[in-house]
Order: sequence, then structure tokens, then C-alpha cells
Amino acid sequence: MKTVFLIERSIDVFHTVKSYLKEGTLPFVSFQTPDEAVRAADFPALIILFSNNSLQEIQDDISTVKNHAPFTRVPKILVLPLDSSVADLQCKMLDVQAITSIPVQRLQFQTLVSKFLNRAPRRVFRILVSVQQEGSNLRYSGSSIDFSESGMAFECAAEFQAGEHLLVSFVNPRNRSRFSLKAKVIRRTATPAGTSIFYGVTFRQMSSDETRELHQFISGGS
Repeated sequence: MKTVFLIERSIDVFHTVKSYLKEGTLPFVSFQTPDEAVRAADFPALIILFSNNSLQEIQDDISTVKNHAPFTRVPKILVLPLDSSVADLQCKMLDVQAITSIPVQRLQFQTLVSKFLNRAPRRVFRILVSVQQEGSNLRYSGSSIDFSESGMAFECAAEFQAGEHLLVSFVNPRNRSRFSLKAKVIRRTATPAGTSIFYGVTFRQMSSDETRELHQFISGGS
């Protein structure tokens, strides 16, 4: 499982990025300082550093992470404070693969994370979805988060267990065609408010037509 390391410098942005990672059903571990991160037993697939407003301290933090041999090749995203006096150009001299700033935009952030974690191309898209357990006629409503050719993430108040088989249905708003896809729950995480659950599912037993139509939907071609 690919784990994201969060090195926080701001509680507000930490909360926002944490919610984005939960939406994407991505495991993460948070640390207060780079020194704590390099002493961790886990190994990150991605490091996100929330900086303060000092170029020297940013350089020191990046050096601490970069000089820890196991982290040398791990991609790093630097998040700058709102109205930072530190220019992007100054940070480009550092060993970071992407730079963004507060407020962190959901689509930009999720695109960067998918790129660095080599996740399947995804379409971040909020539409109504219908979910039912395999063999049941009881349907629950949910809201999609993103789609890929192998699965999707959605939010729903209903309780499903990891490994459970579902039928997920939704309508393509562009051409009004309906998808009804068999899926298996692979991840579940409570939302920050605790009123619903983020689910990650993988699609099962898709026909060639369903695969082609889903590809067109994700690419925006239909």
C-alpha cells in the first residue's frame, strides 16, 4: 500500500489536504517535523511538506528529508503559505517535484498525487450514484469522488465492508447513458464529519463494451 507522509506546518492546510487524501482513500501518516518523518518505521511513496514563510527553513527541511538515503528518490510536494514572500522560482532550486500554495485546490492536488503515485488516470467528478449489495434490491444513494478505468471512489452513508461485492450505477450526464458496474470494496474511511464513509472500489467482470464506454467517460470523450 502506498503511504503519503505529511509534514505539517499549518493546521488549516493539513486539515484540507488530509480530507483530499481521505477522499482518494489514500493512507497517510502525519509528522510535526522532518526529523520525525525520517525516524519513522514506514517508507513513503510521496512526501508533502507544508512550509513556513522562511526560505532558509524550507531549505533546511528539504535537506533533512533529501539527505535521508531512503527518501532521496521519493517525490516531494511543497505547499507554500498564503501570500508567501518566498517565490516559486526560489523553491525550484530545491529538490521538490511540485510546488503549490494555500488554498490548496482539490483538482490540482489530486492530479499531482495521481501523477507521483502512478495511479490510473482519474476523472474527478461529482455525480449521484446508486449503490446496492450484490443479490439485494435495496439501493442507497451516494456521491462520486473520482473514476478510473479500474475503479472509483464515492461517499455514502450506508455501511459496506471491505471485500463486499456491490453494484454501482450512475448516469453519464453528457449523453444520459447509464452504467451499472459490478464492484468490490477495497477501502473504506470515515469522512471528517463522521456522517458518511469514503469508499474505494474496484470494478469486476466488465464487458469489452463497458470498458470502452468507461474509458470514453473518463477521458471526457462521451
